[in-house]
Amino acid sequence: MNYLGHLFLSGSDEKILLGNFLGDHVSNKTLHLYDLSIQRGIELHREIDLFTDRHPISQELRGMLFDQYRHRSRVILDLFYDHFLAADFCDFLSVSLLDYVIKVSDILQKQLHLMPDSAKHYFIAMRKYGWLEGYTSIDGIRLVLNQMSRRKNIDSMGSSVEVLDKHYSYFKARTHMFLNDAIAHFVSEK
Repeated sequence: MNYLGHLFLSGSDEKILLGNFLGDHVSNKTLHLYDLSIQRGIELHREIDLFTDRHPISQELRGMLFDQYRHRSRVILDLFYDHFLAADFCDFLSVSLLDYVIKVSDILQKQLHLMPDSAKHYFIAMRKYGWLEGYTSIDGIRLVLNQMSRRKNIDSMGSSVEVLDKHYSYFKARTHMFLNDAIAHFVSEK
């Protein structure tokens, strides 16, 4: 899952939420610099990544992308998962996506001083350009994937939304099953 999925599975602890947001921006060498709650959030981020990568539904859906996108199929599927979470947010939580994004953004903004520079840049861009809200549309996902491709100087991943569009109802049904499994696994552990 990408940022929305990670934030969503963080629960209500603000430090764990921050740590989960920081997961890709903190190395094992610098992990000790953060308090234990933030470290738990970073570890949660890594557990979610492992759970996602190993889940049979993820493996199946990545297989639909793999021939054309190879190792990038993981990143693409993470964005597809966030798309369905955003588009169908009220199916998973009893608040609107916009209210949730405002709440989470406010929590992260209060802790901006604790973020490494790379995470600050992501957070500022995410908020400024409305990435999480943009995940609700296929065009929003295409835009994010194209931006990621340019930033990493790789072939465009934005065209992958054609696969999503072609098999939309199948991806939606399988993603909902995956998200329910993730919620059962991570939320029940808290």
